[in-house]
Amino acid sequence: MKAPIKKKQILHATADDRKVRNYIYFIIVIACFVFYGNTLTLNYAFDDLVAITGNQFTKAGIKGIPDILTTDLFAGFYGKDNNMVAGGRYRPLSIVTFAVEYQFFGANPTVSHLINLILLILTGIVMYKLLFELFVLKGIPPDPKKWYITVPFLTTLFFIGHPVHTEVIANIKGRDEILALLLALLSMKLIIDYPAKNSISNLVLASVTFFFALLSKENSITFLIIIPLTIWFFTKHTFRSIVITSIPLVVSAAVFLLIRQLVIGHNASGGLENDLMNNPFIEMNLIQKYATIFYTLGLYLKLLIFPHPLTFDYYPYHIPIVSLTEFRAIFSFLCYLAMGLYVIVAFRKREAGTYAILYYFITLSIVSNLLFPIGAFMNERFLYMPSLGYCLGLAWLLAPETLPVLAKRSWPSWLIPGIILVILTLYGFKTITRNRAWNDSYTLFTTDVKVSSNSAKGNALAGEYLIQRAGQVKNAALRDSLLRQSIKYQQKAIQIYPKQIIALFNLAAAYYEYNKNYDTILTVYTTILHYLPDNQKVYQNFLLLMNQYQNGDHKLELFKRLYQVNPQRYDVNVNLGVLYMNVKHDPVSAVPYLETAARLNPSDFSAQNNLGMAYGMSNNWPGAKKAFEAAERINPGDPQLLKNLAAVYQNLGLRDKSREYLERINKPVNGKSQQ
Repeated sequence: MKAPIKKKQILHATADDRKVRNYIYFIIVIACFVFYGNTLTLNYAFDDLVAITGNQFTKAGIKGIPDILTTDLFAGFYGKDNNMVAGGRYRPLSIVTFAVEYQFFGANPTVSHLINLILLILTGIVMYKLLFELFVLKGIPPDPKKWYITVPFLTTLFFIGHPVHTEVIANIKGRDEILALLLALLSMKLIIDYPAKNSISNLVLASVTFFFALLSKENSITFLIIIPLTIWFFTKHTFRSIVITSIPLVVSAAVFLLIRQLVIGHNASGGLENDLMNNPFIEMNLIQKYATIFYTLGLYLKLLIFPHPLTFDYYPYHIPIVSLTEFRAIFSFLCYLAMGLYVIVAFRKREAGTYAILYYFITLSIVSNLLFPIGAFMNERFLYMPSLGYCLGLAWLLAPETLPVLAKRSWPSWLIPGIILVILTLYGFKTITRNRAWNDSYTLFTTDVKVSSNSAKGNALAGEYLIQRAGQVKNAALRDSLLRQSIKYQQKAIQIYPKQIIALFNLAAAYYEYNKNYDTILTVYTTILHYLPDNQKVYQNFLLLMNQYQNGDHKLELFKRLYQVNPQRYDVNVNLGVLYMNVKHDPVSAVPYLETAARLNPSDFSAQNNLGMAYGMSNNWPGAKKAFEAAERINPGDPQLLKNLAAVYQNLGLRDKSREYLERINKPVNGKSQQ
């Protein structure tokens, strides 16, 4: 191992002017506020419901931290027996920070956005300091006189301003991504500093920091490869020294994986792997699957180079099914192949450009769907960590000191700064305007559905939040307009993915709020029952609607349609029986339904009592006696039932029994008459 280089010597040899570095840190702070200052006015949006406002552990404050540390990410929202989201996610650190915030500030999105902004500032400072030291160790010390076009500074500015990061910064829940990268970079810096300080405490701190990065988000585990690779590219340490400095990281990863396994285990998917929203490749063959994966990888490159349009929603089928013969799949594959070949050819040169590509490949691999399915095609937040590779590569191309061939050419002095200024201006415009879309869930969903117009999830969410907004407006015309929009979006969602149950429920709700079209509502509900025959929510909702509906004849027809779907439902049978008696005055037709209801639920008073009345109206006195006696065993003190039994016994010639029941009606119970 080489003799340790003292950090003071490095700084003195390359940037002895502390004022320059402090000026750079100041610019990083200002840049963060310029690009993301308007997020401080935003509300909660999208996944903030799962992580904060709807999370029972978060809202418990500090008392909820033990539950956060010992359960899956979604347990606080869906419950500890979560079967709504496939796959296991153990990312407690960001949720713990939300719980602490909730303890002291309550539901305060401004505080949460400010903390995200501060974490971004810290990320920028750590990123700059790390890259500065790496290039010094590489033998390419940044020129203090031209600090504004050095790789460390440009990389940091490009990263801070890149519009693809809006999902992470503007959505409070994105803190898991911010913490993961910040702590992973800090761990790397501590490892890089170890030879200069020759202090075992650096390795210990690096291990602890890396462990917390893993607690933020699992994709930090890619730094098990990134950190040794960085040491190899930017220093001249031996293989043995690289292995030694990596051991603490391996230990941290092993401890994390053990804890993760103990907490969430294998987290069975409960059949969700057969749902398109949790397995977007389910309708594809193997060739289409990998062609589509390469297409999404190409979209990631496109978003890095040209980040427009942006959307939270890359669900089916905003990302279409792609064939292996399509140009978009082939071109994407060729781009990645070209980058891969470049890495192979230039690997031994240890150039920053080669390192940037490898960093991008490695950090993207874990969310690429190539290694294992992640439950989504792609997401912009998945680029937060990998985009550092792109920003480094772009800075490497623009900074003269890293490409001597370009530096020797007689470029106009304004050209490179001019290009940088144009890039940052475009980044700033896009980032600042895109932040506004994250104001709240309604704004986000109704904005992004116009981009992801072929997404089942995006259309369903836009439709759902339009219903909510319609319930908040007083203007009838505006309300109806919002509901019509909701119906349109829900219908589009169902057209894309007919089995999307949430969209079907929301469509029924929209029709009810818009024009109370019960026929259409029942058609929607029967569609749900076609996929989920025993769905209790359908019957509960329908019964609630029918309780409010006054058209008895139409109500009877609706229940008859529902009966055709499942003739063995107690609640449907008992309602049909009652309707035949009360609306049609047809006890004979009512009896079969009430008999079925009483058989399906013999302990239900309503079924037995109504069956007794139907028998009585049909002059079937023995049947009425049997049904009413069953009802009496369930509710012996019901006055009307006692009258009915008295009448039945009278018609059966059992006058003494009839008199007994009449006396019971007038007999006080606890000092009060049963009349």
